Amino acid sequence: MEQLDIEYFKNLILEKQQEIFEELNMGDLKESLREEPGGKAYSFHMADVGSDSNEREKSFLVASIEGDILTELNEALEQIENGTYGICAICSEPIHPNRLEAIPYTKLCLECKSKEERI
Repeated sequence: MEQLDIEYFKNLILEKQQEIFEELNMGDLKESLREEPGGKAYSFHMADVGSDSNEREKSFLVASIEGDILTELNEALEQIENGTYGICAICSEPIHPNRLEAIPYTKLCLECKSKEERI
């Protein structure tokens, strides 16, 4: 892959990382907890208990998924550094730039990913 392309994808990965960091910092997790002066989280009304719990679970799930994506993005940056970015981990063929643009942390070309999903 040309150096210019690598810089483009590196910047794209860094932008995606920044978006996730911002989402995690502004996340609904803080908003889903209501605090009393002593620092304990509680609902103002008994009917809200289930809703609050559900919202916290969703927030934790989203944070977990975004954490996994951050890990993948970090691995993609390592691949850029060691010269293996954009190369399919299964067939060793180049991954199409359109696929990398859609999923900059992908490790598989579309054909290998399709085969993997059929298994």
